[in-house]
Amino acid sequence: LARPVINEKEQNIESQLNPVIIAIDVSKSMMAIDIYPNRLEFAKNKVMAILENSKTKAIGVILFAKSSFLLSAVTQDFNSLKMLINNLDTGINFDNGTNIYSTIEATEKLLKEYSSKNLILLTDGGDENNFEEEIALANKNNINIYVLATATTNGSPIKENNGNFLTDKNKNIVNVKLNENIKELALKTNGGFINFSLNLDDINQILEDINLKSKKEDFNQKKYK
Repeated sequence: LARPVINEKEQNIESQLNPVIIAIDVSKSMMAIDIYPNRLEFAKNKVMAILENSKTKAIGVILFAKSSFLLSAVTQDFNSLKMLINNLDTGINFDNGTNIYSTIEATEKLLKEYSSKNLILLTDGGDENNFEEEIALANKNNINIYVLATATTNGSPIKENNGNFLTDKNKNIVNVKLNENIKELALKTNGGFINFSLNLDDINQILEDINLKSKKEDFNQKKYK
């Protein structure tokens, strides 16, 4: 019953990772149907693909429209992240708007302890003509911004939750296109811009660029017996 016993020894295991924040645009324009089944569902699927293909990263997720909302702080628990994203209710009426400035502020708070700061935006670009304030804020805080454009240049109507298309005050159906001005935000913040693809080429290029540019961080020191 006593049998030989070997005393346990502690080992310190450190994970070296590239922390990344993924921000999903949940504004009304993301319900446009130029990408099947709509831009928001397509963006959710892209995030799931990033989680499947990011083996050396710690990821946090933000939702943004007129304001930013934290879905998950930076974590390595991708199973929980997948559950949160799968259960994200796209029928929620977020205040309409695309506040990328607040998203960059939230990213800085989440990554303030890391030297490498990467933000991936999945968005149609909103309707801003000028992103100079956002560029200045990102560069001040050394945040590299990658934009994965989830919209087409031809655009499409927005299908509302009741199944009808969104109309303006004159009862004309609203058509929303990709705001190509968003390219400036990515190109002037040491990040990158890429249009969506139906395969994994888009996310693979972003992840590869992050790996090349970023310094891996000691994310979490865990003690195992």
